[in-house]
Amino acid sequence: MLLSPEQFTRLTEYAAYSSHQLKDMLVEFEQEGIFYKYLSDDLQTIDFEGMRHFLTVYFGAELPPDLVEQLFLSFLAKPTSKNPQPDRRCSVFEDTLNSVRTNLYTLGEKLEKLTSSHDDKTIQNFDGQRIPLKPLVCYLQLLEGASPENKLEVVFHVYDSDCNGYLDKAETEAIIEQMMNVAKHLQWDTSELEPILRQMMSEIDYDNDGIVSLDEWKRGGMTTIPLLVLLGFDTEMKEDGSHLWKLRHFSKPTYCHVCKLLLVGWGGKQGLSCSVCKYTVHSRCVRNAETCCIRTFSNRQTDTMAHHWIDANAAEKCAKCRANVGAFQGKRCRWCHNTVHSKCLSQWPDICDLGALSYHILPPSHIFPAFLERKTIKQPHSTNLLQERDGGCSPRTPRASTSTTSGEAHKELSAISPRRPTLRSRASTLDRYKLIQAISPGTHCRPLLCLINPKSGGKQGVKVLRKLEFMLNPRQVYDISKTGPEPGLQLFSTIQNCHVLVCGGDGTIGWVLEAMDKISWEHGRPPVAVLPLGTGNDLARCLRWGGGYENESLQKILHSIEKAQPMMMDRWQIKIEQRKRSDKGDPPPYSIINNYFSIGVDASIAHRFHVMREKYPEKFNSRMRNKLWYFELGTTETLSATCKNLHEQIDILCDGETLDLGNGPTLEGIALLNIASIYGGSNLWGRSRKPTGLRVPLIFATGGMGGGLQHRVQDIGDGLIEVVGLESATQIGQIKAGVRAAARRLSQCSTVVIQTHKPFPMQIDGEPWMQPPCIIQITHMNQVPMLVANSRKSKSWNLLRRQPPSEDN
Repeated sequence: MLLSPEQFTRLTEYAAYSSHQLKDMLVEFEQEGIFYKYLSDDLQTIDFEGMRHFLTVYFGAELPPDLVEQLFLSFLAKPTSKNPQPDRRCSVFEDTLNSVRTNLYTLGEKLEKLTSSHDDKTIQNFDGQRIPLKPLVCYLQLLEGASPENKLEVVFHVYDSDCNGYLDKAETEAIIEQMMNVAKHLQWDTSELEPILRQMMSEIDYDNDGIVSLDEWKRGGMTTIPLLVLLGFDTEMKEDGSHLWKLRHFSKPTYCHVCKLLLVGWGGKQGLSCSVCKYTVHSRCVRNAETCCIRTFSNRQTDTMAHHWIDANAAEKCAKCRANVGAFQGKRCRWCHNTVHSKCLSQWPDICDLGALSYHILPPSHIFPAFLERKTIKQPHSTNLLQERDGGCSPRTPRASTSTTSGEAHKELSAISPRRPTLRSRASTLDRYKLIQAISPGTHCRPLLCLINPKSGGKQGVKVLRKLEFMLNPRQVYDISKTGPEPGLQLFSTIQNCHVLVCGGDGTIGWVLEAMDKISWEHGRPPVAVLPLGTGNDLARCLRWGGGYENESLQKILHSIEKAQPMMMDRWQIKIEQRKRSDKGDPPPYSIINNYFSIGVDASIAHRFHVMREKYPEKFNSRMRNKLWYFELGTTETLSATCKNLHEQIDILCDGETLDLGNGPTLEGIALLNIASIYGGSNLWGRSRKPTGLRVPLIFATGGMGGGLQHRVQDIGDGLIEVVGLESATQIGQIKAGVRAAARRLSQCSTVVIQTHKPFPMQIDGEPWMQPPCIIQITHMNQVPMLVANSRKSKSWNLLRRQPPSEDN
């Protein structure tokens, strides 16, 4: 029995943090390697202790015992039947019956665990039992983000038993058997996959000598799309009509574009679907798929943009007559997403208006190869984003087409980077993206650059990336965990009137803002919107984008960006000078403060959280789990009080004046706030009281609430940073729960100097580290434009603009 989907997800979490590659680990199984002692005499099997040691080194962390045991059990040799039956396609009734049996069996296992009389986790005894090494290595290939050549090479060397550099018939049969086992784990229809693999093996021997060389294996494997998808490789598109295939489940009746047969039955079925144009096929039909995917850029400038029609392979409504369109009775446009009857096509406009999201789409007609001569387009002078906002895009505004030319230019285009480059070197990726350039479609719309970090929070970014690739031009969507934000920013640096959408947590936003500082913007720096995928999402809360993405409609979110208003946000430079170079500590994560900086109790909790997440990543795979871990670590910090009497070991100067930290309750933490949200929505500065009497100056020489600080309001763009004191972890929890209004206000100033006399945990925008005694200087750096969402709920609290004073005294 292989791993369950939940266990496979846990294993994937560990792989995301691993820095090792299987290709390098195989060397350790040789005679002088650290794993050689665990191998059998024939060097083909490994015992339980050897597998556990191998997994610990490979993942860089110790896996939970139950996960290791289940993985070992899944590879134990199973008794073979005397009369094995070949795989066949199950009927709909058999599929349903098997599904019911599986659910009942799973439910029985859960009830057995719940009614167990003891809670002790017993470790099974695997003395004398061994598993084959080759299937284990191939199974782990699913988790590794290597190139297809590297993955195919690893499989080749693993199954080349005699190490002669060739695969004989027995060795190729072993590869087919293992690939079938992996396919069964992924719930692939093996009756479709097995003929494909056997056909590949029969064709891969190009010189017909009865054996397969490494070059022949790579050449054949690279042309077998189901095998590449099975190995976990993201197929790339090369602007020649090739599709970007992904394995997908279908929840409604959908038909194959090649054979016109049904893809879905009861319980859903898998097929290969292009994530860009939704061209869908059976895995057995992929070789016959038409190369009809979209082009993401054009060879020349034209005045119109034609539709990109694909056969409608599922029931939809006709955009012209509003009647139902059956499968293959009409066409669907990839750009405007309209479906039209075949008989209604003659009455439908030839010019594509890009549909409901035309305001955000960068048409392919406005992206050109850099080596082609670029035509200039007369455009009105751009207005200041903070003074006037352009109107919405007309739903029927003509766009330029993507008509292509033949010859040498097409050959040059095929060498340009694919839509989502997966090069290991970000520098070389950026060089390749300089081969293309973009121009503005006009002032009637604002193309949206989407920068997505799939690893943020609960890793929702993968689904968001796939959806946005289909909704917009794929050239607008970037997985910055692979390429970094620079390629997308470089492409959009020449576009007038554009927006940037960052999909990730606070750390991702800081990463993108810092990368934007290094870009030369021809028409001014574009404003940034946020789709919160992290844990705290404090900046997203402050800008009214919410505390977390909960699978809302992306189309509604894009419409909210269209109506959002720009405003300027302060950013702060932080310089840390260590007093003794001999002191050991962690390097600071950032040199710029976007949200907040803190020392003491809250940073101690964040640092513990960070260490735990690095050690046990599978325990931090959702936003809710992360919050529960913060609660547990906060309770531990309350009991231990590791930062007690912090005010005795720290000196603070605000605008040149010393703060008296001893005047009042003892402090365990200091926080400097640029925005009015911290710890996932807490406002430590609090609301300001109604002023009485004379007006007070901006600079306060002494701390406490007596110098008029109670009347000062917080603004994200006023050039001032707020300093507050934290009494304990309990106080932080009380503010979070609403029991206490705010922390202790200390100052509101434009420059801060802090000197510490002992090591303290610190954090910048949620990224913690341990800092030895040092001198910290914080000064105003610049202001950047951000997009503020319109308030969707009347009860939502204003975290941004200057707050109206309250009536209490």
